[in-house]
Amino acid sequence: MPEIPEMEVYKKQLSETVVHKKIVDITINREKSINVEPQLFKDLVNDQLIIFVSRRAKHLIFTLGNGYYLVTHLMLGGRIYLAQPGEKVNTRGSVIFHFFDKTKLYFINLRLGWLYVLTENEMDELFAKLGPEPLGKYFTLEWLSDSLSQRRGALKPLLTDQAFIAGIGNCYSDEILFRAGIRPDRKANELNLHEVTALFSAIPSTLQDAINNGGYMEKLFNSNDHFTGKYNDYLKVYDREGQPCYQCNDTVQLITVSGKKSFFCPSCQN
Repeated sequence: MPEIPEMEVYKKQLSETVVHKKIVDITINREKSINVEPQLFKDLVNDQLIIFVSRRAKHLIFTLGNGYYLVTHLMLGGRIYLAQPGEKVNTRGSVIFHFFDKTKLYFINLRLGWLYVLTENEMDELFAKLGPEPLGKYFTLEWLSDSLSQRRGALKPLLTDQAFIAGIGNCYSDEILFRAGIRPDRKANELNLHEVTALFSAIPSTLQDAINNGGYMEKLFNSNDHFTGKYNDYLKVYDREGQPCYQCNDTVQLITVSGKKSFFCPSCQN
């Protein structure tokens, strides 16, 4: 499932390709992927310029010229693809935006994911329960230390709790904890100051490294995309059960913590 780095990569790519383009037609192949009747969706979105593309947690936000917002959460299996004029794409797409220059933006496999058209108030309500952005100004060492001290649960499920910190999922929680040198089953309120500081440093640095290297998911954004998915080559523990740790050569293990699968190195993480 896409996490902050993957959505940041999409944000950058979309900002460079579809901002200031007008949507001139819409194909809706899966009505369950949208939040209103197809005709109303088309009435609100068609003939609108995309003014800005932003992100909140694992959501992408398209600001439209008429003041409405398109918000998408790709969930498991969803992806976005920009097709060039005349390019044949081997998928129907759940929703397709057609632009005046004949390019097409495909929202693919939104079976669990969705694409909603919302007012600003509706969008604010949707995001109201999300925690702070780990790359934002409200994510501070003081906040993290205080918040962890009040939590008795294990770190792995806590880091993936969107109400605690927004935008981190299974992959990057494992990579963050490896970088911090902390086991995923450690109790949050039992960390000492040195460990909290290490975790605070590891969260944004891991996410930023992943963003700089295209994230870990390898589905390309367009036919000229040579960037997406390169961080997959840099993963230290995620999805590497039974393989040697790059740092100490011990064997990467997989455990389940409060129902969450977690990969870690038993020697490097305490």
